[in-house]
Amino acid sequence: MRTTLDIDRELLDQARAALGAATYTATIERALSEAIAGAEMEAVLESVRGDDLVWSLEDLQAHRRMGRGQPR
Repeated sequence: MRTTLDIDRELLDQARAALGAATYTATIERALSEAIAGAEMEAVLESVRGDDLVWSLEDLQAHRRMGRGQPR
């Protein structure tokens, strides 16, 4: 999909460097994907908040990749 956006060039360049993206499109797509993943991770953390469960970041990421069950 093509669209026109008015984005601060310096901010976009900083994001591109931080993400290691080759293009502006790749930068925006990766930033959006990471924003979604962050929100999903927050939802997981919120769902276990108050429980006696303690998962490492690696366990949470593995759980997300598996899409099911207890973390490894």
